[in-house]
Amino acid sequence: MVTVREELPGRLNELSVVTTGEHAAETQIDLVAWLERIEQLNGQPLDWLKQASHCALELELNSAVKHRTNAFAMGVGMADILAHLNVDEHTLVAAMLYRSVRQGLVELSTVEEKFNDDVLQLVQGALAMGKLSDLIEQNEHLEDHFNNNKREHLTGIYKMLISVTEDVRVVLIKLAERTYSLRQLNNASKERQERVAREVLTIYSPLAHRLGIAQLKWELEDLAFRYLSPDRYKEIASLLNEKRTEREQYIQSVIAHLKQELERNDIHAEITGRAKHIYSIYRKMRSKNLSFDQLYDIRALRVLVNNVPECYHALGIVHQMWRHIPHQFDDYITNPKANGYRSLHTAVIAENKSLEIQIRTHAMHQEAELGVCSHFNYKEGEKRTDQRFNHRLHSLRSVLENYQERKESQPEHLNDEDEQDQENLQDFEGFEKIYVFSRDGDIKELPRDSTVLDFAYHVHTEVGNRCYAARVNQRYVPLTYVLKTGEQVEILTKKDREPNRDWLVNSLGYIKTARARDKLRHWFRQQDRTKNIDVGRETLHKELTRLAIHPKSIDLNDYVNHFNVKTGDDILVALVTGDIGLHSLMNQINKQMHLDADEPELVLKPTLNPRASHTLSAHGILIDGLDNVELHIARCCQPVHGESIGGYITLNRGVSIHKIGCADYLRMIENESERGVEADWEMQPTRGQSVQIMVEAYDRRGLLKDLTQVIFADHVNIRQVNTLSDNDGIANLKLLIEVKGLAQLSKLLARLEQQPGIISARRLVQGS
Repeated sequence: MVTVREELPGRLNELSVVTTGEHAAETQIDLVAWLERIEQLNGQPLDWLKQASHCALELELNSAVKHRTNAFAMGVGMADILAHLNVDEHTLVAAMLYRSVRQGLVELSTVEEKFNDDVLQLVQGALAMGKLSDLIEQNEHLEDHFNNNKREHLTGIYKMLISVTEDVRVVLIKLAERTYSLRQLNNASKERQERVAREVLTIYSPLAHRLGIAQLKWELEDLAFRYLSPDRYKEIASLLNEKRTEREQYIQSVIAHLKQELERNDIHAEITGRAKHIYSIYRKMRSKNLSFDQLYDIRALRVLVNNVPECYHALGIVHQMWRHIPHQFDDYITNPKANGYRSLHTAVIAENKSLEIQIRTHAMHQEAELGVCSHFNYKEGEKRTDQRFNHRLHSLRSVLENYQERKESQPEHLNDEDEQDQENLQDFEGFEKIYVFSRDGDIKELPRDSTVLDFAYHVHTEVGNRCYAARVNQRYVPLTYVLKTGEQVEILTKKDREPNRDWLVNSLGYIKTARARDKLRHWFRQQDRTKNIDVGRETLHKELTRLAIHPKSIDLNDYVNHFNVKTGDDILVALVTGDIGLHSLMNQINKQMHLDADEPELVLKPTLNPRASHTLSAHGILIDGLDNVELHIARCCQPVHGESIGGYITLNRGVSIHKIGCADYLRMIENESERGVEADWEMQPTRGQSVQIMVEAYDRRGLLKDLTQVIFADHVNIRQVNTLSDNDGIANLKLLIEVKGLAQLSKLLARLEQQPGIISARRLVQGS
């Protein structure tokens, strides 16, 4: 097995603070030798890598500012690591230049000019991930998560790192950087060694494991373990009593022997193996409380066959070849684990050494890789899985395994607005999710464009309800501030603070997520019911007054079934919380009063005495018990088709028609009740009813023309117009129009009020 740990030419890592010409010349010679070795490993000329290497060396030699890390040396180390992963030249070039760009030795424009857009995108992605890595390292609150190995927070860090790039090569560059940094910690302080080692062990080695990069995973874990527990590391290393290369040779030997025996029995299997590294041994000893002698899986094989019978056949062959270790057999095919994992596990003594063998079908292996019992979740002890995230990681792993095919088929990146793209990448914009730190260092995943108020409701409902201010990265920001990945957010609360209804207004930008909006609406629904009822009744009365409809003529209990509520007061509350729109309610009132001419099925049926003559008058009114009488509409109330009406027999003008709630009508009926008669509207009005409306507007030229055009557009006839302009620039227009009902009148008044310069538009009745 190929290992990435290669000793680089020493002088490439030893550029002195004051570099002499002789030293520089020696470095150039060593660089040439290293480039030749990388070209042999890659199998093709690497002209761009040569150019990038000499450029990085020249910049480092000429730099007047000295950094803690040598940019050129780190570039060589990262490129050397990636070369053993068989990446393309663009990735090697980006790795070589990344640190120089980060330290300000070279500009991104220079990278784009000397190389291509693909290299530029890789460097930008590495910068974004590097920026995020610095934020993680600087967050002191994460120290507790590292020490306690809190998986829910560590998984958030994995997601945060993955979120800033869609290109697996960027992740590889970052892993290479962490690997090289870990190699160079020998001379660092004990505190920094432990800090970096914990970060690598809890974040980057699991990330390499999830991406299937075993070579980097093993080295990262072993190096980190050496810094965190040097004594324990040396103890286990001495117990192994053999070198890694010898262990790998042993694995290759038993693979060859087993494959020969299986083929002899007509079983075509895929066999892979690995020698367990030091940290993995330590972790198993600690988790299962075992001694070194009790470990039988220091060396392991995995056998993949075509079907279940071949699994058991292969198991029998294994036990015939080597002696089985008692009590070290598990049949997870017959008895699968709770997470669905299926496989045969056995341990044998092969060539005088303990060896664990796992046997499963290709389908079982595929299920373990992709399902709820995926390999990394099983190994890391996850109880729950994020299917979306796991799928994304598997996609990255697939890209890694089939990288050459991807490179050949991938189109060139489009070159549009590079400066803007760079800025977006640096701010982690353009991604589906953002990841931010709470005050305590917890990582929260939010949708893109989330505000600090969205974050507050994400933390807890009460935090959002009582929020009055917020700080991002220790500075105060407005509640409409849009968060970016990597920022640390602190929400300030007060006990007596209550949410503001303005937060629900989309245009103001307080809330962007549906989760926060639902929580806020729920809070308003739970507030003082009496207060909401009063506010809702006031809102409804205001609209009814505009239409000159008496509030007592409306019974909200008639609409409870339609809006799926229990009482009429619930409708008033829903008007305040926004669950029921005022426009929707008014439409139902129009329908309930049978004013919608376009829906004949909802037209009012006269509730008259069957003996009524049904004489059609000019006004479309039916009089109970009277026929062929003179009718006229009372000017005191001017009822409109659909409103409750009654008749009064006058002395010389026939029957006058009033609204039931008209004060004059009630007075006359009280005095002479025998003159009152029942009246109602016919099925359909024979003609429009005359209604007087009042429009108040700012006076201007062409005002009347604009209003009449709106009225004509609704097919409403104008019978009379009176206008009066005051000295203060306010014009009052009285219009006598003909409408077919209250529904048409309501729509017309609403349209008039929407016109520019209109103060109000309302129905006018006598005395108003």
